[in-house]
Amino acid sequence: MSKREGCVRPEFEQWYPALRGGVWYPADELTAIVLKQLQDESPRWHSEDRVPSNVHFEFRGGATESRRPHRSRRSDPRD
Repeated sequence: MSKREGCVRPEFEQWYPALRGGVWYPADELTAIVLKQLQDESPRWHSEDRVPSNVHFEFRGGATESRRPHRSRRSDPRD
């Protein structure tokens, strides 16, 4: 399985000065760069539920299977 990677979409390149357009970054590295920008600067975009945003970046590789739903004690069967 290939490692998950992300690339900033051309229309958002100017919003991410630490990233180069057309370059695929490992997803964990990309996340760290975007989070650092959120902490250090006043970004032109608002934080979304997911960092980095699926709107601002395209992704490839990694696992394609969906995650299992989160279980809680409420979902445990009663005896």
